[in-house]
Amino acid sequence: MIKNVIFDIGNVLATFQPQEFLMEFFQDEQIVEDLYHLFFKTDLWNQYDQGLLNGDTLKQKAIARMPQYQNEIKSMIPAWASYVRPIESSVDLVRFCQEKGLKTFILSNIPQDCHIYFQKHYGFFDQMDGGIWSYQDHLIKPDPKIYELLLSRYSLKANECLFIDDHIENLDEARRHGIYTIHCTQADNLPELVKRFIYEMQCQ
Repeated sequence: MIKNVIFDIGNVLATFQPQEFLMEFFQDEQIVEDLYHLFFKTDLWNQYDQGLLNGDTLKQKAIARMPQYQNEIKSMIPAWASYVRPIESSVDLVRFCQEKGLKTFILSNIPQDCHIYFQKHYGFFDQMDGGIWSYQDHLIKPDPKIYELLLSRYSLKANECLFIDDHIENLDEARRHGIYTIHCTQADNLPELVKRFIYEMQCQ
């Protein structure tokens, strides 16, 4: 029986479309291509998620690598978190799970700046039962240690947990730990998938 539902944030609970953000912000295809590669095709964003860099040190490293975009980098990083917006149907799903007596958790690769912004603007995160925010523990998915930490910190049994993520590699590692998974490919369909899965597990 499922007792715990574990949510990723990006493209599960909130939008995470870096290229769309960059295009909306700069409206220049060359800038978008260059900055997307700089942040998401190198080690920079993983270090940011892992808490090895904060917003200031991320800016410094990015500018050192692409000094021609100094002004763009300085303007985009403080604005980033405001473009990661809740998906209302997924927020409603969290509430549904809670109303059914299930515990809800976060397991997300996310930097400190975003977490602070979410806490300030989106109260539903505070109503969850806990979670692992990657920057706090310096671990990112799919490192096996982050799953082990979540299970041990909250005394969860893997076979009582359902984990929802948009990346297959993160789900593969969760399954290796005995956790049930759902691949979120389209957030609009997620509530139906989760509700059906929980119902089928309860009927076993």
